[in-house]
Amino acid sequence: MLLIILLTQVQVDSITMQDAIERAFMNSPAYFESQLSVTKARIQFYQSLFNILPTLSATTTMSTNELNDVETSQCTNALNATLPVFDLDIISSIFVAGGQLTGSKIQHRSDVAGLILRIKTAYYNLINGRELVRSSTVAIERAQKNYDLVKTKLDLGSASRLEMLQAEVFRLRTLQDQARAKTMEATAREELKTLLGADRIYVPVDSITEPDSVVFMDIDSLLALLERVNYSIRVADQVQRISRLNLYASYLSFMPRISFFYSKTLYADSFKFDFEYFSDRAATNYGFSVALPIFELKGLIFKVLNARADARQKSYARVRTIMEAKKSLRTAYFSLQESYDRLQFAKKSYEATDEAAKIAAERYALGALSLLDLLTIESSGYDARVTYVQSLTDYYVQRANLSYLIGEQER
Repeated sequence: MLLIILLTQVQVDSITMQDAIERAFMNSPAYFESQLSVTKARIQFYQSLFNILPTLSATTTMSTNELNDVETSQCTNALNATLPVFDLDIISSIFVAGGQLTGSKIQHRSDVAGLILRIKTAYYNLINGRELVRSSTVAIERAQKNYDLVKTKLDLGSASRLEMLQAEVFRLRTLQDQARAKTMEATAREELKTLLGADRIYVPVDSITEPDSVVFMDIDSLLALLERVNYSIRVADQVQRISRLNLYASYLSFMPRISFFYSKTLYADSFKFDFEYFSDRAATNYGFSVALPIFELKGLIFKVLNARADARQKSYARVRTIMEAKKSLRTAYFSLQESYDRLQFAKKSYEATDEAAKIAAERYALGALSLLDLLTIESSGYDARVTYVQSLTDYYVQRANLSYLIGEQER
């Protein structure tokens, strides 16, 4: 009854890897969070563009003065417009905001690629967990069969107590392996649920097949492409450009700011909401204003010093990012080669131990092999099967990681 209630509350969904990636773009909070960062950067860029437009303001002031018990009232209506003509602060802010928008777009693509990598890893691990559960089930059935056989022989007096204990130990070990496999499967499933932003049980449809002969690209060729395609380096490049723009902007802050102003002001005894009356009687004032940052020199000097230090810091950060990206690429490259070699060895080992387990079972049934030797061979066969499945999963995970590092993991 409890299982039926659980299945009605939690939906079970069979899903392919491509479907999982597409659903992440529709439901994943991580994807929408990254997308909104681009939207915020775009808004800031448009805001900086609007700073070159005229600034309009309208004010109304009503005041009453008393002098020798005589009250006088005055209402001041003003309409002001200011247009920046030469303001390098506004121009530099536009370039900086544009650079930040470009950087946010690159970061978004990096986030998307990272999300795809995490989905693929979780999907492969889920397949791995389910395969290990199936393998452990087969091992449990075989161990139970051996245990029942030894128990029957013990009852007939043809098996010893030691053989009975050995069969029991092997059976308990297979149960422990299955519990561990179920935990791996549940962990991968929870990770996939979190990435896809949906509370349901996902069952993988795709299977992991053994790759054909693999040709690895030369590591030097990959390193030559790294600075142009790696997301971390591209983000660091853009951050460095923005820091340089901020440095140039700090130098331009010493330049005068020129703006055109236009205003109409009306003084009256009382408030009148009449635009024609205001237009006919208001005083007009217009001209150019020049603002020199004479009294701001101290702040501007420190602004330049901070911008210069920040630009140097971002330059070193870019060098560090390149070195770390190269290290990660080399590590992923050789890890992929190693995983492929281990997969080949694991396959041969599994095939050999599987055949050995079949021969051992036949010899044990004929009384030509001891129980301890049979259990040892079957245990080696199960271990070889687990190693093969995990090596196959590790190969695909390492391949996805290498694709991410060289910028191939895109939507």
